[in-house]
Amino acid sequence: MVEGEGVWLTDSEGRKYIDANASIWTNIHGHNHGVINDAIRDQLDKVAHTSYLGFANPRASELAQRLVEFFPDDDLQRVFFSDNGSTAVECAVKMAVQYRMQTGDAERTHLIAFDQGYHGDTMGAASLGGVGEFFDRFRKFGYPVSHVRDMADLLSLDLSEINKTAAVIIEPLVQGVNQMHVWPKNMLLELRQWCDRHGVHLILDEVMTGFGRTGTMFACQQENVTPDFLCLAKGLTGGYLPLAATLVREEIYQA
Repeated sequence: MVEGEGVWLTDSEGRKYIDANASIWTNIHGHNHGVINDAIRDQLDKVAHTSYLGFANPRASELAQRLVEFFPDDDLQRVFFSDNGSTAVECAVKMAVQYRMQTGDAERTHLIAFDQGYHGDTMGAASLGGVGEFFDRFRKFGYPVSHVRDMADLLSLDLSEINKTAAVIIEPLVQGVNQMHVWPKNMLLELRQWCDRHGVHLILDEVMTGFGRTGTMFACQQENVTPDFLCLAKGLTGGYLPLAATLVREEIYQA
């Protein structure tokens, strides 16, 4: 592909294609968007990148503020930036486990994920997914994780396993790689209640579903569910730049 305009892509032979999957769910505003192009050019004339070690930059701070404003009544108010969806998930898992270690609950390092999910291609993220093509050969290198098919499976877990669990991860409302499998209505709310009962953190992977793809800015808002960790990427930059964000609750940040 050598050129893009709106929903259209043009290849090196001059053939045109409709970018029906938004270049794997990233180009939510279309290709060659004038406003985005101008904003990037303007920033390049100032500075392209600065270290975040001991410093800040206004664009990152502004973006973090805009993201947390989508949850004004909740304490999902801290943002960690990284570069892709897999890393956003890895950061959430690392924080969830580190929280346990810093709060005297170090034995809770286990994770629960839903079968046929997709959470990225890095070693840890791939082990969370239940799609064999992505993680079978790396199974022994990944996180300690149990896979469940649905809420019935989750509810049947033995308490001894639950008590060693740090977090549950799910793609809310719909699993993208699993043939767009839609979860039952109110399942996310039921999952949030289960996590609260058992003191398990809820990680929502909205790398695919975020930024309006399901009709609300974030899929979790359709059931008024706030996670402990929210993983974002893809549509965050409209497909222009590699960027991801992991939003986290204030209580976890302060630990």
